[in-house]
Amino acid sequence: MEDTHIITSKIASYVTILFRIALVTVTWLMPLQIAFSQSGLPAEQRINGKRVWAAFEEQREILQRSSAVIYTDEKSRIKSLYGVVVREDGYVLTKASEIEGAAALSLRIGSQLYTEVERLAVDDDWDVALLKIAPAEPLSPVDLADDDIELGRWVVSNGSTTRSNRRLRVGIVSAESREITETKSRVVMGVEFEKDEAVKWRVANVSKGMGAEEAGLKAGDVFVSVDGVDLMERQDLLEVLQVKLPGDNVAVDFMRGSELMSLDVNLSERVSRMTRNDQMSGGEDQLSARRSEFPRVLHHDTPLTKVSVGGPLLDLDGVCVGMNIARASRVATFAIPARELKALISGLIE
Repeated sequence: MEDTHIITSKIASYVTILFRIALVTVTWLMPLQIAFSQSGLPAEQRINGKRVWAAFEEQREILQRSSAVIYTDEKSRIKSLYGVVVREDGYVLTKASEIEGAAALSLRIGSQLYTEVERLAVDDDWDVALLKIAPAEPLSPVDLADDDIELGRWVVSNGSTTRSNRRLRVGIVSAESREITETKSRVVMGVEFEKDEAVKWRVANVSKGMGAEEAGLKAGDVFVSVDGVDLMERQDLLEVLQVKLPGDNVAVDFMRGSELMSLDVNLSERVSRMTRNDQMSGGEDQLSARRSEFPRVLHHDTPLTKVSVGGPLLDLDGVCVGMNIARASRVATFAIPARELKALISGLIE
């Protein structure tokens, strides 16, 4: 009985010692574990670090030779955006609105700088410009896909760049391809209507210095039609204004008291205001100025900025599945699908 008691006591002592050793070990290792997790691969490097670049070196080399860095400064130092090499004899596509009005235009393909760049054509529907250079050697155009890439597939884009080397960003196709429409018109008359649905076409306020005031509209006037379209729902007026440009006129029929009157109102450009979501996405510093009104886009989550669009979007085989056309939000980049891109290239060059 005493032997059993002694054995039990020894076992209990050994268990206590082992427990204390384990506790000390865990306590000692915990700071190391925390330090390791903090010194491991940071989130930024998981999408833009050297280890990622190494895994996609084949795609990076394609971006190196088949995409262009576009400059709009006179010294060809500050990157404005990217471009897609589409033919070996010097044709390049890029985002039109980002180079509009640029006095100086140059581009770099690989390490070769071209300072004589001709702007041949613009497609307003897609916000694309066709550029032409005169290369001494044939260029390497992208290999365009025949079909849409599937949802959830990896894609690779240009990220940052040095004068000699492209870097890349990776993401996945994160939503179905679709048309991107503008929910607001690009122009305004300078009137605010009553919020009461019963009198929704009655003018509540006329903005100072805008077309409505200059034409003679007043608070209390009730709109009947615009450009011959009878106004029933809010969408009726929006559809009229969506096809108008700043500086256009619209004919407004309205009631002032019991009298039916008509006036021509000059339209002004709508001043866009950043929403809270836009501000959280980086605002004007990160988002493309034009990021809507595209016939169809390929939607992916690659973390680009407005100066990283314009270039090719590649799949893991190095095939070009689209052209990045807009940074739309914190989690969305839009690209022109390869199918539409083929037709666009053919139409612009011919």
